[in-house]
Amino acid sequence: MKTISLRVSDKTAAAIKRMNEEELKKLKEKVELYVSSPVNELFAVMDEAAEYAKQKGLTPEKLAEILEIDMDEMNRTSGREK
Repeated sequence: MKTISLRVSDKTAAAIKRMNEEELKKLKEKVELYVSSPVNELFAVMDEAAEYAKQKGLTPEKLAEILEIDMDEMNRTSGREK
């Protein structure tokens, strides 16, 4: 096992220093899950695919057309709702 250092705000550092052993264990588990999650790997692959599609000229409008949905729905599902 390794020890690492992370830069955090003063408020976060103080909160971590106040944690008991059980809370620190839960925090460690959450950090490990976050960095090793298959979901994060999936998002990385999706980001690469999106960048490749963008380079090849796939616009959100073209994607909406391919998926047969309107742009309002496309924006809602991609989190770009205005």
